[in-house]
Amino acid sequence: MLFLVFTMSNIVFAQVIMSTNKKAIKLYDQGKKLISDRDFYGAIAKFNDAIQKDSSFAEAYRQAGAAYTTLSQHDSALVYYTQLAKRFPDEVRYAGSHLKLAQAEFSDGNYEHALRHAYKYLSLRTNKDRYSKKAETIIANCEFALLRINNPLSFNPRPLAYPLNQYQQQYFPVLSADLTTLFFIKRDASEEIYTASRLADGSWTVPAPIDSAITSEYNEGTCSVSADGRTLVFTSCMRKDGFGSCDLYITYKTGDSWSTPENIGRPVNSSAWDSQPALSADGRTLYYVSNRKGSLGKRDIWVSYFSDETGWSNPKNLGKSINTKGDDISPFIHVNGASLYFASNGRTGFGGFDIYYTNKTESKAWEEPMNFGYPINTHNDELAMFISADGTSGFYSHETQQQNKLLSKLYQIDIPQEISVKLKSSFVHGIIYDSLTKMPVEASVQLVNLNVNNEITRATSDNITGEYLIVLTEGAAYALYITAPEYLFKSYHFDLDKDSIGIGGVIANIALSPLRKGEKTTLNNVLFNHDSFRLTEKSKKALLFVGNYLSGNPGLNIEIAGHTDNIGAIKYNLNLSKNRAFEVYKYLIDNGVGEERIAYKGYGSSIPIDVNNTEQGRANNRRIEFIISE
Repeated sequence: MLFLVFTMSNIVFAQVIMSTNKKAIKLYDQGKKLISDRDFYGAIAKFNDAIQKDSSFAEAYRQAGAAYTTLSQHDSALVYYTQLAKRFPDEVRYAGSHLKLAQAEFSDGNYEHALRHAYKYLSLRTNKDRYSKKAETIIANCEFALLRINNPLSFNPRPLAYPLNQYQQQYFPVLSADLTTLFFIKRDASEEIYTASRLADGSWTVPAPIDSAITSEYNEGTCSVSADGRTLVFTSCMRKDGFGSCDLYITYKTGDSWSTPENIGRPVNSSAWDSQPALSADGRTLYYVSNRKGSLGKRDIWVSYFSDETGWSNPKNLGKSINTKGDDISPFIHVNGASLYFASNGRTGFGGFDIYYTNKTESKAWEEPMNFGYPINTHNDELAMFISADGTSGFYSHETQQQNKLLSKLYQIDIPQEISVKLKSSFVHGIIYDSLTKMPVEASVQLVNLNVNNEITRATSDNITGEYLIVLTEGAAYALYITAPEYLFKSYHFDLDKDSIGIGGVIANIALSPLRKGEKTTLNNVLFNHDSFRLTEKSKKALLFVGNYLSGNPGLNIEIAGHTDNIGAIKYNLNLSKNRAFEVYKYLIDNGVGEERIAYKGYGSSIPIDVNNTEQGRANNRRIEFIISE
């Protein structure tokens, strides 16, 4: 390595300019001998003595700079390269001093000076080589950075208020989708996962270690949580059950307690370094960072998918659209499942690690990543970003150096319109309980995209508290189905092709009724056009769920009841409601439900469930009901 440092340096600097001062040359030769003996500090002293004898001794400057570079004392090395560039600005054989300065100035965010030195280097080097490519890269980065600095985005960064940010280092913030639970890493002698809760007035509780079941003598590092805050994946290193240097572990929350973490296992973990997880909203897609075989650069972003039948899939590299020859790290997948944020030092940017973002296309390919912008990205390392469901807020950690101490604090920012997520999300949350006993029920919550009749996600309510949360994203009409054994299902309809459900989400506390005669539920996803009894395509897709539900409950017989509002003649409404009920009845029979199990009836406007003097009230009264008859 030592031989390569000095050989490569000689390639850059080509021929040497020696001194005519014999004493200076003698000191220089002594320094060269000490270099071969690996006494770098002694050699530097001799080169300095030579420079004292002859201040125009270019080669002594170069050798001293190279020695400091070998010692990784780059600031000291730059003193000598600065003298070379100043004293011999147009000397081809010392063009490399300009490149060294350009690299240092770019690292310090001194873009204008870096540009000048990079251009100067290229003007002196006629032969294109990899050093020329380095200069060209610096130029591209500097021009990009200067353009963005002159057109800053309005992020309004502000530190999270006390009692948060009370430690020397806290970083990698992640939150539940409703922004009520914060997780972050606290570092002192080791790393621990801490958590805090947002109170009704917007303040935060005092942070505390997440749970004694998780906290251990090992480091618990970067983590990610599902949208409902009940599935957590985190990094831990050098554990006895580990496969490599660092592995990913998973834990689940029930009530107020977390389960004992389990190694997520192969094939996600490997003998390599596996870290920095990013969990999808439903906890069934996992992005993470690994330097395993097959990486395109040093550290790459990989993805694995979970299925109930086979567990976690073989991880797949995200490919050249995301990963570079450098490091691509700290991924975050937005709850919309389509917007990915990550840090990279292998793309055009401000220097070090910058934050980038990209979106999935309809073909599931990733768009060209875009730089998150100034002043969040700077010449320092920016590593992680969390974006709220509605896309209006971001959370990240900001590092500073004070009195040789590294400090990091948690910050919140506003997301400018220019870089906002394409598909904003919100959520439905609440408690599922028994309509008679009022006790919590563990139920399945299924979200179906009615546009394509595809299940988007499935969640389970907490079996102790009954709490659930599920994410809805713009751009589709959704059916939400809630089912539990021995209970009648409930359904809800959300059309996010047309409407928005707001930043704070929708609170839906759901009472499930036991399966018994007379219990009924409204088929909220079976809709008709005005004055029509023909089923729409989306209604047909919704009725497939009803058919499957009846197949799963073969002892259940039902009545399909049609209802209208009070607009129009009584007889007309009665016929319309009967025809609508018949269309549902016929569709279910045509799709495999036994005719003997279903009856239908129209009730017109005779049994309203809401007022008829508002549009919303009338819409509620226009409905199809599913009633247990036996």
